[in-house]
Amino acid sequence: MRALVFAALAAAALLLCLSCTTGTDGEEGVPHDQTSVLGTLLLFVDVWNDCDIDTYKGLLDEDTFTFYFAPEDVEYGLPLSWEYTEEIEAVTKLFDALGAENVDVQLDLDGVTEPESEDGTYRVNGIPYEVRVYDEAAEPEPILYLAEGWLNMELKKVESEWVITIWWDIFSQRLLGCEMSWGMIKASF
Repeated sequence: MRALVFAALAAAALLLCLSCTTGTDGEEGVPHDQTSVLGTLLLFVDVWNDCDIDTYKGLLDEDTFTFYFAPEDVEYGLPLSWEYTEEIEAVTKLFDALGAENVDVQLDLDGVTEPESEDGTYRVNGIPYEVRVYDEAAEPEPILYLAEGWLNMELKKVESEWVITIWWDIFSQRLLGCEMSWGMIKASF
């Protein structure tokens, strides 16, 4: 009975939080493809919310991708970073365990601009994120993971598409009761 009450409360909290977040819905006219930096980030959000690992693999540069954990995560025993293979393994496990109905990722992309020159690399800084992951199969009771923070990303243009080469996770120090970073959620699976 306690587990059912917890699950109902967690689901209600998730719905309440989802109604208050900023997402990618306001980005009218921007295709969700990799032909622009903003389009790549919009696709990144779509891929996470759809738990689409195959498309996610194509968003990351297989040869150079590195994910850097927030310094607070490293203090708790997580590595300083991991590369493409570890990222794909962790995210595949997360997506397989949860399914799209239990993952909600929101990025505030209002400040994202496109490169002014034809430079092949571009860095976006300080993008606020909110991540909610509901693990209804967790034992002994379901778990609602909440993370808030910022991310920085470096992207490079390969032919006509942008791919992510570096992702820095920046933890927001327990804002609004969140005790996890996005990296910590990924490492939990």
